[in-house]
Amino acid sequence: MNLLTYIVVQTINWLFRKRSPALLIFRTGAYFFPITLMGGVAFNVQYVTANQLISLDIAGSDVPALLVSIGFYFSILLMAIGLAWEIVRSVIEHRQLAKQIVFAIEQRGLVNTSDSPLSEHVQKKYKGRNISNTVIDIRDSLANGTVSQPKLALKKFLNLEHSIEERRNSVAAEDFHIVYGGLVPVPFAFLSGYLLDDESHIEVLDWDRQLSSWKELDPISDDNEKFEKTIKHADSKESIVLAVSFSYPVDEKAIDLCFPKMPQIHLKLREKRFDNHWSSKKQSRLAYDLIEEVKNLMEEGYNDIHLVLASQNSVAFKFGQAYDRRNLPHITIYQYEKDNKIPYPWGVSITNLPHAEPSIRLTEFNDDLKQAV
Repeated sequence: MNLLTYIVVQTINWLFRKRSPALLIFRTGAYFFPITLMGGVAFNVQYVTANQLISLDIAGSDVPALLVSIGFYFSILLMAIGLAWEIVRSVIEHRQLAKQIVFAIEQRGLVNTSDSPLSEHVQKKYKGRNISNTVIDIRDSLANGTVSQPKLALKKFLNLEHSIEERRNSVAAEDFHIVYGGLVPVPFAFLSGYLLDDESHIEVLDWDRQLSSWKELDPISDDNEKFEKTIKHADSKESIVLAVSFSYPVDEKAIDLCFPKMPQIHLKLREKRFDNHWSSKKQSRLAYDLIEEVKNLMEEGYNDIHLVLASQNSVAFKFGQAYDRRNLPHITIYQYEKDNKIPYPWGVSITNLPHAEPSIRLTEFNDDLKQAV
C-alpha cells in the first residue's frame, strides 16, 4: 500500500467509522448528496432479442429543480458544518490529552520484562497523552534467584513517593494517572501499594506468565471465593503470624521454624492457582477481609503482625494499598526463600509511628533456627 492509498483509506475510516456527533452530521450530508445529484436524471436501457424485449426505464424526478438545488446545497452545508465541528473538537481533545500525564511504574526483579516494557503497553493504550515512566530494577540485588541485598533494594523503592510527587505537582490532580506493574518479591510489592495508598487514579497490571506480556485486571468478574480461616494458638500476646495462602500454600513448617511460640492465623483460598488473581473486584474484596482480620487482631492486643503472604504481585500490591498507615499496627511482610536455611530470612517492616520509614527486619535467630543451621 503506497502513501497516497494509505492516506485515502485512513481518511475514509476517520470520516465514516469514528463515532462522534459532528461526524454524524457530516455523514447525513454525505448520504443526501448523491441523492440530490440524481434528482433530475432520467435514462432508458433496452435489451432486444428475437423473442423478447427487456428494458429498464428510470424517469426523471418530478421534484422541482428549486427543491433539488436546496437539497444539494443543504447536504454540502451539513458536510461542511460536521467536518468543521469535528476538526475543532479533535484539536480541543488533543490539547486536553496533551495536558494529561500517565506515569508508568514498572518494577523488575524476579522476571526480566525488558523485552516487553510496561511503557510500550501504556503508549499503545493512552495515545496522545504525555507518557512518563520509571523503572525500579533490583536485579543487581539478587544472587542465584534470591535477594542478597534487601537493604540496597529497599532504597530504590523508598524513592517512589518522591518520583510521583515531582510529576504530579506539574498538573492538576484530575490530569494525573498512574499505571503500575511489577514482578518483584512480595514484601516490595506490598510496600509499593502501601506507599501509593493515597493515590486515587492507579491502574494495576500484572505479568501474564503464559503470554509473557502485561495484562490488565478484569474490573467486572468475581468468583466470590472467600478465605478459609484456621488458628494455631500459642502463648505470645503481642506478636502474631498472619499467613495468607492465595496463589500457593505457605510453608507452615518454615513458619513454625522461624516464628516458634507465636500464635498463627491462616487465611487460605480453596483454589490456590497462579491465575486466580485476574479479578480486580476479588482482590479488593479479599484485601478488605485481610484488613478486617488485622483490626480484629489489634483489638485482641496484638501490636506486631508478622505477615507471610503467598500471592501474585498485583495481589500483594493491592493488600499494601489497603493497609492504613495511620491506624493499623506495626507489620512486617516476609520474604520466602525455599532453599535457605532460614526460609523467612527478612521482611519489610512498616510502622505507624510518624515520620518513620519502612526498614528491613531480619528474622530473629532462635534456638530452633540454630539447630537447623
